[in-house]
Amino acid sequence: MPDTSTAYLLGRFVFELDRTADGLLQAQVGISYRRFLFLTVLQHQGTVTQHELAVALSYSDPAVSTMLVELAREGYLQVTQSMQHGRKRLVTITPQGGEVVARGRQLLDAQFDQLMALAGVESQQLHDITMRLYQALVSKMAKRKREDP
Repeated sequence: MPDTSTAYLLGRFVFELDRTADGLLQAQVGISYRRFLFLTVLQHQGTVTQHELAVALSYSDPAVSTMLVELAREGYLQVTQSMQHGRKRLVTITPQGGEVVARGRQLLDAQFDQLMALAGVESQQLHDITMRLYQALVSKMAKRKREDP
């Protein structure tokens, strides 16, 4: 019998959401979901060092470096040397990158709204439950980090 635990279903749901988002973004915005998330985190963080961006994304520094080259070439972000620390590189989203994030968010939000309507799920209730789960997870991770330095 297939596993239908809540944890399993949630994992499958998130996997399918990610896969669907990737297809939609590539077809309608011209960017992969991974790159979209990268730009979304950068927009949220503001100008940061390359290493700070790697930490925020939970990516390795070399993986971020590779992505920076690709996204800078496409005009979605700008990389400059830090005036205070010459070896550090500062990363900033460009207006073009911000536009890609805005278009992608609008697309994905509309698709998710349609999915919730199809499933008969109330938006605010799902938001509240998701926020409680997220906050509990963050709290649990912080506690674990304090206990295991």
